Formats: sequence, structure tokens, C-alpha cells
Amino acid sequence: MPNRPAFVTAALTALALSVPAAVPTAGVDDHWPQWRGPDGLGVAAGTKYAEEWSPEKGTAWKTPVQGRGHSSPVTWGNHLFLTTSVRGGPSGHTAPDHLGYNMQPGYKNPDSQESNYSYTLKVLAYDTRNGKLLWERTAYDGIMWDDRHRKNTYASNTAVTDGTLLYAYFEAPGIYAYDFKGKQVWKASLGNIAKGGMGPGTSPVIFEHLVILQIDQEMGAGSAIVALDKRTGKQVWRTERTTRRTWGTPLIVRTPERVELMATGAEMLAGYDPRTGKELWRAVPGLQNHPIPSTVAGHGLVFFSSGYPGKRVLAVRPGRDGDLTGTDALVWKYDKGTSYVASPVLHGQYLYLMTDAGLITCLDAVTGTVVYDGGRPPVAGTYRSSLVAYGDRILQTSEDGDTFVIKGGPTHEIIRKNSVGEPVWASLAFARGTIYIRGDKHLFAVR
Repeated sequence: MPNRPAFVTAALTALALSVPAAVPTAGVDDHWPQWRGPDGLGVAAGTKYAEEWSPEKGTAWKTPVQGRGHSSPVTWGNHLFLTTSVRGGPSGHTAPDHLGYNMQPGYKNPDSQESNYSYTLKVLAYDTRNGKLLWERTAYDGIMWDDRHRKNTYASNTAVTDGTLLYAYFEAPGIYAYDFKGKQVWKASLGNIAKGGMGPGTSPVIFEHLVILQIDQEMGAGSAIVALDKRTGKQVWRTERTTRRTWGTPLIVRTPERVELMATGAEMLAGYDPRTGKELWRAVPGLQNHPIPSTVAGHGLVFFSSGYPGKRVLAVRPGRDGDLTGTDALVWKYDKGTSYVASPVLHGQYLYLMTDAGLITCLDAVTGTVVYDGGRPPVAGTYRSSLVAYGDRILQTSEDGDTFVIKGGPTHEIIRKNSVGEPVWASLAFARGTIYIRGDKHLFAVR
């Protein structure tokens, strides 16, 4: 099938994705206000973005970022926000005892570390025009309740903004609301959240007057989805869950019948009424693997995925009620091609998956038919940054900081390799013709 022109692809994508913007936008990509952009899908509406850059070419500015964090940039107008973590001295704290998958205590992942150090968790605000640091605020300074994976950080949750306040979430250390001048408006605690010593990851989403958080933890005890009043931080509703720890961010999807909050899970997948927290439907057994990648949606379907220890993509048709297990609401399943951490991207008629080694699989989103698989980057690497797209381009970024520009469509074709010259784990953000890339030590603006 021939490739569509970029403007046609963008228009069809907008029609197919029945997902409301989390916030109103004044123009094409004026804001990138949350994890994976206005709709939470990793797809930019604009098409005029750079295809070539390096530390010496195409980089409008770069600015150092203190500490470590895998949270992605979010923007509103001329403001860009990040979170970061700065390690302090030994704290004397011991991480909580974890249950293993056999439900016995004493589980310890060999890659878990660092709850015995104190950390300072910061919120940073930059000027998008020149990279100037506008302000920084310490949200939390103290012990870390649980360990983290050695490749994770204590600032891996991406913030969200509605253009008035910024909401920065760090899981056990709490959620903090700031105005655009850096004044803390409120803070709230969700309790001592622990995730098997693997650290934080799920990001907040905004729906109407609510900030919604998915706080699945441990082997299910204490798991819940919680909605706070975004003006005050007071709890509006809380829905208990039994599914074990998750890291994927929930997704707001509009069906012809209603609006649903989609929540990934190992033991079950579920849709909720975002206004009340009422469970609308569930399907078991869920992904049966670590639920880390975030959900995407379009063409009347929602796509849940996981990549470790097994690989799985499930396409679910929302808008139903009750137990969907074994019904035709579970449209198709594919058990290859997915990533441990990185989220897929749906663009046009195709769902693009990526393995930890960067191999790309392209599926027909409606049928699950394989269009191509094994699309290989020319340079070996590992991948944690999620797939993103604009125009008819798909971008994949490796831990080495290499970004490969792939032509969208039914054939795998790499157009260009770019690099920022340092490791990258965070996902890319797009706004006002600029690609923002959070590296290991710097924040880059590519135009």
C-alpha cells in the first residue's frame, strides 16, 4: 500500500483516535503537557520537526540538568518542566520486605539498590526559548521507602500540567502542585508505595477537575486507582484493585458511549469511569507479565502490551460492561515483538512495537496482522525510551542517545541516524516545532 502524504496521515489519525485531549490546545503542538503528549499517545499533531541533528548541528540549545531522572519533558507555552533526583548520604533505612511471585516473603531482585540513601527530589522549570533555568524547587528531601532498579531513578514519573498548575508525582514521597512561578500550592501523600524494589514509573493524568494516579503495588495489597481534586489535592475517589505492581500510565479514551479510564495490569485489564472510579469492565487474565509499557488507543480499540518475562499485545474493544473475558471484545492477541519498558506507538493504520534490542514490528492495528517484523537498527543497542511519531515519521531512541528516524508505512526504512552524544532513557517531547530530548546530563532542544 503506498504511503499517504503526511497531512493526510495526520488527519486520519486524528479521526481514528477517539481520545480526548487532556487539556485544550490553542494550536498545533502548542503544548506537550503530559507523558506522551496531549492525548497520551506519543504522536505529535505537527509535521515540521527536525530530521537531522547532532551535538554540533541542529541543536538550538542544551542546558545541564542536575541529578538523575527518566521523567520526560512537559511543556506549556514557554515553560518546560522536568523532575530530578539528587543522591545524598546514607540514610540507615532498610527497604520493606517484598513478597515473591510465590507469595512468600524475602524476595529481592538482584538489580535492586539504593533505598539506604537519602535523596532530594526536585522540580525544574526552564524557558523553552533558550533553555534558561527559571526556577527549581525541592519537593522532598529524605529517605526512599523502597529500592529502585539500578537502571531506574527516583524521578521517573513524568509530570502533568493544565496550564495553571504543574503536578509532580514521585509515588511514595507524594505528589506536589506548583504554579508557574514555582509556588507550591498543595502536596498530598498516597502512602508508602513499594514495587518489589524496582522503583517508580507511572505518571499522573488529568481529567476535567481531577488528577488521576494508578498506584498498583507489590503483589496487589494496597493497589488502587485514586483521583484527587487538582485544585486542592483532596481525594475525590479511590477504587481498590487486586492486581500486582504496574508502571504503565493510565489512558483516557472516549468511546461512542462514554469516557473510559484504561488501566493496564498483569492479572486483569480494566476500564473505569474517570469521574467516579466505578469499574466498567474487566478482562482476565490480563497481560500476565510486568505491566510497564503504557497503553495506546485508536480505531475503536485499546492496545495493552508487556514485554517481560513474556511478550504480549492485547487489542480490546471498549464500551462494554462487566466481565469481557472470553468475549469478542478481546479482538486479537500477538505474543512477539514487545519491549520490557518502552511503549508502542499507533500511527495511522499501523501499530509499531519495539523490542529491547530495537527490533521493530509493524502490525495492522485493526486485525493484528503482521505487516513486517524484525526491522533492525543499523547499530546494536538497548532501548528504554518509548516510540514516538510525527508526520509520517517514527522515532526510536536508544540508551546510547541515538535516534533513528523511520519512515512510517508498511516497509521498514531508516531515513537517518541522529545523536545527542550522551545516554537517553526518557521519551522525546514535541512542541512548537521543537523536539526536546532529556539526556543523562543535559536537556536538548532540537529545531
